[in-house]
Amino acid sequence: MNTDYQYIVGHLQTALATDPRVNLLDVKVMVTNDKVHLTGDVPSQHKKQSVQQVVSELYPHLEIRNELTTIEVREPREPEVISD
Repeated sequence: MNTDYQYIVGHLQTALATDPRVNLLDVKVMVTNDKVHLTGDVPSQHKKQSVQQVVSELYPHLEIRNELTTIEVREPREPEVISD
């Protein structure tokens, strides 16, 4: 992997973890041939779009392949009973 690409991956992972629109640590970022590949699971379509927005703001010249999967997270239907 090109050193420049390694820098971009690290920069994007830090940005995605610290940007208040995203705050995700487990987005996998890979950069090859001037393309950013994003994979992993996100809790909503809004987060998926926010990830892409952050990446495009930082590296507008790179093509983005957003392959993030949206996992619907819901409240439990009934409280979980825990017994001793």
